[in-house]
Amino acid sequence: MSKNTVKAALTRKRRARARRNRFWAVAAVLVRFVLGRPLDGRVHSNCTFWSAGNRRVGRPAYLVTWRWWALAPGWQRCGVRLTAVAVVLLAAVGVVAR
Repeated sequence: MSKNTVKAALTRKRRARARRNRFWAVAAVLVRFVLGRPLDGRVHSNCTFWSAGNRRVGRPAYLVTWRWWALAPGWQRCGVRLTAVAVVLLAAVGVVAR
């Protein structure tokens, strides 16, 4: 008897399930990116999309170096992220167009 006793169909199903899970994980990160939420999925402050936060959640304040970013409302983080993406894309298009 061979050492590998895993059925081929079972591994195919596992691979397909992993692909589906990977798709939803990437989709979740993209949605978080566009909405200005933390990309790791954790809550870092009590801010919402429209209102700024006034306290951090979890780690002590002296361990955090990105002070403004954690307390900024989601629309500001969204604006900074999308502006950075637009600048990079425009720079890439400008380089390619030359």
